[in-house]
Formats: sequence, structure tokens, C-alpha cells
Amino acid sequence: MHVVGIDTSTFTGGIALLRDGQVVAEYSVYVTRRNSESLVAVLKDMLRDIDWTPRDLQGIAVAVGPGSFTGTRIGVTMAKVLGFSLDIPISPVVTLDAIAANVAFARSLVCPVISARRDLVYNATYKADGLSPERVTEYNVARISEVVDAVKNMDDLIQDQGYDKVIFLGDGALRHRQIIEENLEDLAVIGQPWYLGPKPGVVAALGERQIALGNTVDARDLVPFYMGKSSAEMAKARCGS
Repeated sequence: MHVVGIDTSTFTGGIALLRDGQVVAEYSVYVTRRNSESLVAVLKDMLRDIDWTPRDLQGIAVAVGPGSFTGTRIGVTMAKVLGFSLDIPISPVVTLDAIAANVAFARSLVCPVISARRDLVYNATYKADGLSPERVTEYNVARISEVVDAVKNMDDLIQDQGYDKVIFLGDGALRHRQIIEENLEDLAVIGQPWYLGPKPGVVAALGERQIALGNTVDARDLVPFYMGKSSAEMAKARCGS
């Protein structure tokens, strides 16, 4: 199967091309509004470089958030346009799932945290010990202090599974590193910079699995996975109050 993976939902992002489970091309960049909007041109170059045409694509995987409101919308819009024009299925990939999959074989609890605003983070917790980390909490948006307290209360799960570490990933792990390490001490590990954010190749791989299972959406039904109000919406609400 030939799949394109798209991610513009956080501070890192890009495009990957996957053939039968193998990444054959990948472009990653620190996401800004300017370069995220130029990804269509990047995709055309990537397809040309590996001698594919758009019609060779059989599926689309796209990170749908939570994360940057503007960035996520750009990636979702690109996926919708491709889906409409090529008439191929789309697999929405939750950004937290994609980040957790960066350390699938870590045999540890994994807690990706994506900065929302101020001390709020999007988060979930996973058991990693194989190809696909198993999510053990709901997707959530909470203060970083509440996330840390929740991890403390997972002591039974940590001990039962023989885990001795909780790996924190995402830009929220860097932003709130001091709070995490001061409260969890040796239990917490902050991931290395090169796998803190979602990878386009991982998004493509997760999407390919779901496409093979038939878990897809039509382009017209694809929407971002928002878990809170955008800054613009909050400003509008304040003005109207």
C-alpha cells in the first residue's frame, strides 16, 4: 500500500511516503505557518524524487491533534483536498498516539504532553512494550500539576507491570520539565529532543494499519481533534462578555 502521512499539528511536522510499511521518503521541519502551507509543493517534489505520481497514492494518514489549532487545520485541509481529488481513504491519527509510538519498545509508561496555553497540556498515558503502545487513560487537557499528580496515583500500575520509569514526551515535557522532575524525581525521564514530537513516518505507519482495517473517514467527514478553545475563540468570548 502507498500511503502519505501528513503532520502539522505541533512544533515539528512534515510529510512521509510509505510503501508496504516502509518509509521511502520523509520531510521534517519545525512548523511555522509559512512552511506548513508550502507542504503541497514539498509533496510534489517527494513524489517526483521517488518516481511516484499522485495517482499511486492509496491512502492518507493525517495527524488531527490535539495541538496547534492553526497548524492542525492546515494539515487536515491538505488531507481533505488530497482525499477529494484522488478519491482515496483517510485515516485520522491522534497526535498523542503518534508521539507515544516513538518509544513503542521502551517497556515503560509513556506520557506525551503537548502545550496548550499557560500551564495547560493535552495528555494521555500509555503502556509501551511492543509495536503499538496501549493507551491506559483518556485523552485529556489539564494543568501540568494535575498530570503529575495523576502519574503519582498510577503507582499500582507501575509496580504491577514492573516499570521503573515514566517517559515524558512532547513540547510540554520541555516546557514543564522542572515541575515534572521536581515532583516525580527519579521516576520521570524526559525524552530526547529527536523524538519529542510526532514523526510523519510514524503518522503514516499508524494510518496505514487503520486503512488496512477499514477504519477510515471520507474527506468531507474529516475534522480536527480539538480539546479546547483556540486563542481567537477565547478572545472573542472575552470581548462578548
